[in-house]
This record gives sequence, C-alpha cells and structure tokens, in this order.
Amino acid sequence: MNLYELSGAYKEIQELIEDGKEGLEDTLEALEGALEDKAIGYAKVMKNLEAQASAIKEEEKRLRERRKSIENNIKRMKESLQGAMEYNNIKRIKTDLFTFNIQKNVPSLKVNENALIPAEYFEKQDPKLNRKALTDAIRNGLTIDGVELIQREGLRIR
Repeated sequence: MNLYELSGAYKEIQELIEDGKEGLEDTLEALEGALEDKAIGYAKVMKNLEAQASAIKEEEKRLRERRKSIENNIKRMKESLQGAMEYNNIKRIKTDLFTFNIQKNVPSLKVNENALIPAEYFEKQDPKLNRKALTDAIRNGLTIDGVELIQREGLRIR
C-alpha cells in the first residue's frame, strides 16, 4: 500500500471509530505501524538524496573555483603577451595559426565619487521591501495594518 492509500485508509478507520464503530482499534494500530514503516523508508530515501545534493553542491564549488583559476591564468597570459608586444612596440603579429592585434577597446566610463551628475542620467527604481528588517520590527512589537507574522509547520527528521 502506498502512502496515499495508507493515508486514506487511516482516515477512513479513524472516521469509523469516531462514528461509534467498534473493534477497529487493532486495524488502526496496524495502519499506524504501516505509516511508521513508510515514514522510515521516506526518511532513508531523503537522507540519501540530501547526501547526493550535498556532494553535487561541493563538486559545483570545486569546479567553480577551478574555472576561476583557469580564467585568471588566461587573463595573466594575455596581459603578459600584450605587455611584451607593447614593450617592443609591436601592434600586430600574424602566424599560420593565429593573428595577434593590439587595438583600442570600447571606451568605459569612470565616474568619480564626487561628480555632479544630472538627475536625468539616473534610473528610477521601485522601492524594495526589506523583509528581514520588517520581520524583526514586527517581532519587536511594531504593528502595521495588513502585516502579520505567520507561523507555519514543517517536517523535521532527526
């Protein structure tokens, strides 16, 4: 019997007992035992999945760090080659496999901290709710119409 069927049977037996039917307590105890067995099986599968997710997360972290290291090596090599070409006043190297050019990039904008920039160059942004700060304030006694803390329940497996 799957968990869905077990839940339905459990509810049916419980309703029959509440309606005054007698002799169903043994059946209810058997269903409770089956539900416990299912819960144990679920917990084992969830623990395995959590371990797999954790291992994948660690591998993602390792690969991200490796990628960053490789990208930094590429950047250093490119800067080193460009530095050598500039030092020797060479703007272009053409080989059978590659062509190397030193050329101007698209200009980038440098804005000093105290620059007086007209308001028309700023983008308007919608206000963003700081949910953590509001939650803390509500916990500390602030009351606002339409705002409340909701306590939910969740399954914990130990």
